[in-house]
Amino acid sequence: MFFLNPKLIKNNKKFYAELLFKDVSSETWDKANLTKENLDFSIDSVRLVNEYADRLLHTEFGQQLLKEHPDNFTTRIGAYLGEVIKNHKDGQYRWFDFNSIKENTVHLTNDVISVKDEAVLYSKKMDQVLCPIYEVKQYLDGQSHYKNFLTYVEEAIKN
Repeated sequence: MFFLNPKLIKNNKKFYAELLFKDVSSETWDKANLTKENLDFSIDSVRLVNEYADRLLHTEFGQQLLKEHPDNFTTRIGAYLGEVIKNHKDGQYRWFDFNSIKENTVHLTNDVISVKDEAVLYSKKMDQVLCPIYEVKQYLDGQSHYKNFLTYVEEAIKN
């Protein structure tokens, strides 16, 4: 008798990443900067996403949005960072449901889901997991090991 690993469940997050420029608040800065042209999934565009996250953290309007919709912003920003990483890792990573990856690799053994419907980037070939949504949650909670999103993205791409 043999046991099969539970099936990996894909969980594409590109739609959530695109919401950063498709579902923009009425704030002047947001309208001027969170555009499809500026958020082109390049490494350089991560600077703008970081500025946006810092505005969420340090403005009354942003703090209210985070309070009312914490998972939405964490997922959108994390999905965007993940898409940037994916685009620069030559198709090595795909989005999968957090729990399905947890059941199929030792890399998430002690980890818990940070937002509802969390997904991770996983490379089957290398058995490596990247958790951009979790990293955004840590950053927004003031507990990140990275000084900004650009540092995280560059390290994830390099390794």
